[in-house]
Amino acid sequence: MKREPPTVEDLEAFSEQLKGPLGVALRAAGVIIERRMRERGQAWADLDDSQVVDLFLTAFMEAAPRAYSHSERAVVEAAVEAMARSIYMELAATADGSRALN
Repeated sequence: MKREPPTVEDLEAFSEQLKGPLGVALRAAGVIIERRMRERGQAWADLDDSQVVDLFLTAFMEAAPRAYSHSERAVVEAAVEAMARSIYMELAATADGSRALN
């Protein structure tokens, strides 16, 4: 399944989302990721795609409930888990393509 490239409107809408809880959660997840990588003595080059996804998702799962404190924790966790399933499906679907020569 091929996706259409994002439009300017799509990017503007995403930018607006980053000003709210999504942006708070992503920034907090970035701090968590940075800390974990430093503690483990890892660099991005040390990680394969699956490890990067795992690292992001565990950090985002930790950060999201605080960013979305106005929502029930179970609802937030279910949304993050649904996002994780989607990411893992896409990662599996494109795994061979990422190794192909362009």
